[in-house]
Amino acid sequence: MEISLDLLLPREAASVPATRRLLDAALTALGVDAEIRDDIEVMLTEACTNVIRHAEDGAGYTVRATIHDRHCVIKVIDAGHGFDPGDVPDPGPGAERGRGLLIMRTLADDVRFRTLPQNGALVALEKRLHYGEDSFGVLLTPESNVPFMTEGDPEMEEFATRLFEMARAGRTAELAEYVDAGVPVNLSNDKGDTLLMLAAYHGRAETVRALAARGADPERANDRGQRPLAGAVFKKEPDVVRALLDAGADPRAGSPSAVDTAKMFSAAEFLAWFDEPSPPPG
Repeated sequence: MEISLDLLLPREAASVPATRRLLDAALTALGVDAEIRDDIEVMLTEACTNVIRHAEDGAGYTVRATIHDRHCVIKVIDAGHGFDPGDVPDPGPGAERGRGLLIMRTLADDVRFRTLPQNGALVALEKRLHYGEDSFGVLLTPESNVPFMTEGDPEMEEFATRLFEMARAGRTAELAEYVDAGVPVNLSNDKGDTLLMLAAYHGRAETVRALAARGADPERANDRGQRPLAGAVFKKEPDVVRALLDAGADPRAGSPSAVDTAKMFSAAEFLAWFDEPSPPPG
């Protein structure tokens, strides 16, 4: 089971309760325990509030939440300059600075911060889920011998690294076997690049088709907002572009979109596939 919410929000206080309610509605419908939902609500609120207060270089921010089986990963991406969490002291009694960071670290099972060059800053929060008896979450979560990929377990990190390398190298049959055994088909690395994104960017059309046939999302953007189809156009990979179009990728989605990228490089063949006129010469 995998459920994704990808929200592009204005940097306004009203966005916080709206985001919180949307995610809580999904968690409630699945039957996640109330205590865990409360923890997620508080840490999400702190991450979003931090953006509204401090990310001055942008009118909006993105919240990307993924529920996969018994894990929830929330990424909050803004247009600020980021910060070094090691430079933030533990807050004293009554202090505000550092309070949100302490709350997130206390409630989340894993917290990661990253500065994105020219694209802002990211905080990623992970929380293990527990479902009530006979809940939809229990019914929809398969028993799998392949555990969820997360940081902190060297063996799992090594395994995930091998999977991403299979996608880059086009080792289609081997990768498909793992996905069929339970590896999340939309598994992504610490930059938000999915298996399909890596296969597309490295020209592996057969791998792209195999992942798409197994439910990989051709519209899933990475943490910089880049999408597989625009990447394939940039790399001038016609077989991959065709495979993504066949999988339902939208050439006008994203910024820059595949259409924008094709126009930038005067790629007449791709523009024709996208039903777009070629730019005039010169």
